[in-house]
Amino acid sequence: MRVHGIITALLTPLNKDLTLCDECLKDLIEFQASKGVAGIYLTGTAGEGIILPVETRIELFKKALEYAPSNIYLLPHIGAASIDVVLKLAKEVKDLGYKDVSLIAPIFHKPTRKGMIRFFEEISSRTELNIVIYNNKSRQGYNISPDDFQAIVDAARSVIGIKDTSKDVDQLLEYVKRFSPKYFIAGAGDELILYTFLIGAHAHVCAVSNVIPEIVVELYKTVLGGDIKKAIELQYKINGLRKQISKISVESQEVLRHLASLRGLKPGYPPLQLDFDYDEKTTEELKAALSKVLGVINV
Repeated sequence: MRVHGIITALLTPLNKDLTLCDECLKDLIEFQASKGVAGIYLTGTAGEGIILPVETRIELFKKALEYAPSNIYLLPHIGAASIDVVLKLAKEVKDLGYKDVSLIAPIFHKPTRKGMIRFFEEISSRTELNIVIYNNKSRQGYNISPDDFQAIVDAARSVIGIKDTSKDVDQLLEYVKRFSPKYFIAGAGDELILYTFLIGAHAHVCAVSNVIPEIVVELYKTVLGGDIKKAIELQYKINGLRKQISKISVESQEVLRHLASLRGLKPGYPPLQLDFDYDEKTTEELKAALSKVLGVINV
């Protein structure tokens, strides 16, 4: 696994009856591919995988392989509260032809350090898939430190990297210094895209690129090209959109879904737990924020 660049944490598009919207998924994947992202992260936090039916996730993993061009790296997240569900998803994605998966640490019930290590060791011992750990401190309720990661990879040999969503800049830097290039290191947290690439991480798993992939890809390329002044300006624009998103009292991925529809995409419906009504004022404010990032667009 040597993907570099922007990996979009894709929204999961549903029909009104909460089944997977096949047409919408195709639209979203084709849009991402056309804008130059390196990969797509499936059914993570932005994709709301934890609250999706297992069969919906499997169907999405299957359809994504059909719709994504061969140059787009697909990374399915198979995390769940139950080890049995994780293993079921692991078997399904392996049968579909995937070689790599991502996996959040144990959730809801906080594990002991020993239990956390055993969790990854158990999954690793029962599947041939490569595992990219998903460290999401705010969702798990605890952090996976670089020392924890070392203990995990010593016990679970199929772990090949980590997606660090701690939003801790010191920690991400330590991951890069201690574990790259042997292990895949990806940052997350869309206010930190610039930082992720400045310190040499391989990739950034990005939610806002559901809506503005061309801007995020440009930021990555600008850092590679050494134009840091321009990269700072692009990150500042992204942060402005994020601030507008954060004002709305629903999880950010659902605001991104609304923004995607304003761009003319087909993002589908949300899970029923996250249904939200946007008034005209809120929609106009989001349009204005989107236009500041993209320039004059038809929204």
